[in-house]
Amino acid sequence: MCPLRRVEDHRAGPSALGILVPPGRRTFLIVRPRSLAWDLLLLRPDSPTAFRELYPEQAGRIAEALYEELNNWSHGGRIEEIACPDGHGYWLHVRVGPFVLALCARCPGQPYQPLAFREAEEARSAAVELRSVLCPPTGIDQEVYLNSRHFSR
Repeated sequence: MCPLRRVEDHRAGPSALGILVPPGRRTFLIVRPRSLAWDLLLLRPDSPTAFRELYPEQAGRIAEALYEELNNWSHGGRIEEIACPDGHGYWLHVRVGPFVLALCARCPGQPYQPLAFREAEEARSAAVELRSVLCPPTGIDQEVYLNSRHFSR
């Protein structure tokens, strides 16, 4: 078990982990570690780069299921370094339960794209930072919030 503590979105601190469902007829599921410069987006099962589009009700159910899977990280959660098909860098994918998420740069106003690290060592370093938020060490109280309404923080 990972030490995650669910909080209301308006009470989440600057190091909280958010599971976000933006408004819209079709939407994406975004996992936002506030303390890092990256977001994670849920991928389609058949593609290493295509984000999974969801209906809002479906996204809400998946957000809840993802939260439960994060709590069970020790039963199979992992971060994988994937060589980019063009040979120019490495992506990071997070596998937790049946879900696969791609690491993306957080660039307000720009569409999400999987982030490619130029060197394998850069990807490994980012994976260590990411792991410390997704499955913090014992004694660290990691806040997690689900948000399908507010996106100002």
